[in-house]
Amino acid sequence: MNYDLHKDRNIVFLGVESSFTLIDFLLFFSSFILGFVFALFFFIFAFAVLQKIFSRYEFEFDTDSYTLTKYYKFFGYFRLKIQTLGFGEIDEILLSNMDSGRALFGKGMKPTEWFTLDLLTKNGYVRIVKAENEELEEVYEIFDVLKERLDIYFNFRIEFIET
Repeated sequence: MNYDLHKDRNIVFLGVESSFTLIDFLLFFSSFILGFVFALFFFIFAFAVLQKIFSRYEFEFDTDSYTLTKYYKFFGYFRLKIQTLGFGEIDEILLSNMDSGRALFGKGMKPTEWFTLDLLTKNGYVRIVKAENEELEEVYEIFDVLKERLDIYFNFRIEFIET
């Protein structure tokens, strides 16, 4: 124990240093590691929420150069080019409900219907929109505008399966 003791006429001053043992060090170190891990999980969660709220995909159909460019826009300021496709690589634009099925809602798995607008390419597909039943009118509007403006470049198809 390390201490300072000063005596004056009316005042007695005592200063004591607290001891720092190996157990104290291990407790502080483990608390630091746990705090760091929880903070890391919190920052990952916060980034995921912000990314979901403040991000969007943008598609640019350029009829001068016959290319489709897919961008990822974050916070409305940062825009990253993800993919560029030539019009010749795109087979058709498909509006369908093929992703429908069971989804987790409140009290369990319930059947739900999802409507998707996809670009079918030679190597797979590029998803433009995935929407629920309440947003079907907006998906139809997007499909109609694309068909009206790009009908001479692509095949358009609507395919709904019975659930």
